[in-house]
Amino acid sequence: MHRRVLALLAPFIAVSLCCYPQQAGTSAEVRFRADSKQVLVPVVVTDKKGHYVTGLKSADFQIFEDGVEQRITSFSSETVESPPGPGGVVSNPRGSEPAAKAAPGSAAPTSASGNSNSGAKRTYVIAFDTLHSSFANFGHVRDALEAFFKREKPNATAQFVLIGIGQQLRVIQPATSDPSVILARIRGTSFLDVLRGVDSQAMAIEVNGLRIRMEQYCRTCPCGPAAKSNQCYTERQGLRLEVNTLAERTSVMTRGFLQSLRALIAELGEVPTARSLILISDGFSLQPGAEFYGVAAAYLPNYADFRFSPPDQMEPFLIEILNGAVKKNISISAIDSRGVNSPSFAQGNSSDASNAGAGASASRNRGGSFLTALDSNQRSIAFQNGSGMSQLAAATGGVYFHESNDILKEFQTVIADGREYYLISYSPANPAQDGKFRRIAVELRDKNLSQRAKEGYWAN
Repeated sequence: MHRRVLALLAPFIAVSLCCYPQQAGTSAEVRFRADSKQVLVPVVVTDKKGHYVTGLKSADFQIFEDGVEQRITSFSSETVESPPGPGGVVSNPRGSEPAAKAAPGSAAPTSASGNSNSGAKRTYVIAFDTLHSSFANFGHVRDALEAFFKREKPNATAQFVLIGIGQQLRVIQPATSDPSVILARIRGTSFLDVLRGVDSQAMAIEVNGLRIRMEQYCRTCPCGPAAKSNQCYTERQGLRLEVNTLAERTSVMTRGFLQSLRALIAELGEVPTARSLILISDGFSLQPGAEFYGVAAAYLPNYADFRFSPPDQMEPFLIEILNGAVKKNISISAIDSRGVNSPSFAQGNSSDASNAGAGASASRNRGGSFLTALDSNQRSIAFQNGSGMSQLAAATGGVYFHESNDILKEFQTVIADGREYYLISYSPANPAQDGKFRRIAVELRDKNLSQRAKEGYWAN
């Protein structure tokens, strides 16, 4: 399946190329040799108004690895076209010479993929998280994408791919540089078919089913902060088994999602262009199953049986994904499709009180104390669900957009970042390949400017 995904990502590619080409006979000089470890760092620079700043040179930058300044061995600016984003472009106010020429002593400038600037392209993969996202939230996402591609002009320098990602990958639209093709796909039934099948709907049903079971339990057994007795032991054990089963099932589904994301990163890394991944999601948990324990704990807060103990930790899967993305210089930006609305009792959400039927009614009749606890727990879980998306963006030099309903502006910013940036490389002063994380920090001489770059890499 993975090879098929690669073919759909870039159907025009006859031969797969490595990020740092080493074949002889190419027209451009090869910058990176196999015996010389080089670290590539794409950097986006903006002013205080969010305008993209051009015309900087290598002397305007400092780069550090684990706090130690590194010598810049190669430097270039990458301008595909004027970014269409909300900020626009301004030239360097100091008027320094354009940085399209390599810094002194470096090889000829290349694109982020390692190929020459001539004919350089960027691949944007727009991935819709169908496991953790509400179909209702995809409505305004679709509207934003439609508005963007209505304005986008055909351009051979950029190609777009649409993919649904859940427990498996589903290619909605193979790579194309024609915005009208993307528009037709977004408006078509196949796009809606992928989104309608979101697995989060099953999660909503299971969460609300558990709430009803808790309400039924509380009709005959002690609940709430005052419940401390050993009454209803058998019934509690039944609830515990149900919660554990639901959590384990969710863990399996989340592992499948992360494995699909890892496969997508691996395939995208073989595409011989610069690469950007845009993940659109309601957020995913690195501790799957917390939703169910949160429901149980709202009703039975004093029982250790219902304190969350995740059956599976997802952090190692995330680190593996980040490692692959950083190695291939894949920028990942994440857009939270929930916007600024309440993540807990928003209409259609897994914890929407309107879906709980008799259980919600019974909670209200108790004065809302359980609903308050549920709301608090679900808000906390919803906040935690953004941590995975935040880590993906920060580690790869992307942006995590959340608490905003302006998805069009967010999408414009991500695309613009791939059209105006600087490319810095250095040979690490610490040559050890010990698998440890090396933290990168990029600083600008002009403190009135801001920059975005990946946080680091794993030395392996």
